Amino acid sequence: MTDPAVAHRRGRTPLRRPMGPRDRDEQDRSATALELLFDLCFVVAVAQAADHLHHALVRGTSPMEWSVTDRSSSPSGGRG
Repeated sequence: MTDPAVAHRRGRTPLRRPMGPRDRDEQDRSATALELLFDLCFVVAVAQAADHLHHALVRGTSPMEWSVTDRSSSPSGGRG
């Protein structure tokens, strides 16, 4: 792979460049794709935690009792 410094000297745009912080006071600042991906991952994690809590409450157990190795009481019935 070409060194970014060498590519810049030849007049080409470097393939990689360091990420710097964005100005928080910028007007009409939109979210980047990386920020949106982080937000989506957070939403999915909270949804999974809520689903786990719901199933534990329906079973009448503590949410901390069910473990990954205990397949017999999993919501899928031990099928995977």
